[in-house]
Amino acid sequence: MEFEEFVKAAFVKMIYEVIEADGKIHPGELKTLNKLKTIIGFDEAFLERAKLLDYDNALITLYNLPHNQKKALAEILDEVAMADGDIHKKEMDLIIETFISIGLGEETE
Repeated sequence: MEFEEFVKAAFVKMIYEVIEADGKIHPGELKTLNKLKTIIGFDEAFLERAKLLDYDNALITLYNLPHNQKKALAEILDEVAMADGDIHKKEMDLIIETFISIGLGEETE
């Protein structure tokens, strides 16, 4: 799936938020992040810029996405959270908060 640059930045911001949610960056999460670099199409410099993106602005961008892109984000965030073999409560809370904030589940396909 192709994403516009500002959408890609919002995705990457949320991915990194999940990685950092439990206060530890695990090797499995970094491995998944590196895989996503290829799939989504971003590099280390893009990652560093996306980390600086305002969290609320990222949510607004994601809220305005079509359902199929929100669903893609959901799958990615779930994969990132499970990458270390354990979904931490803070990761799950962040993912649920994100889904609610972007309206995932409210729309019909």
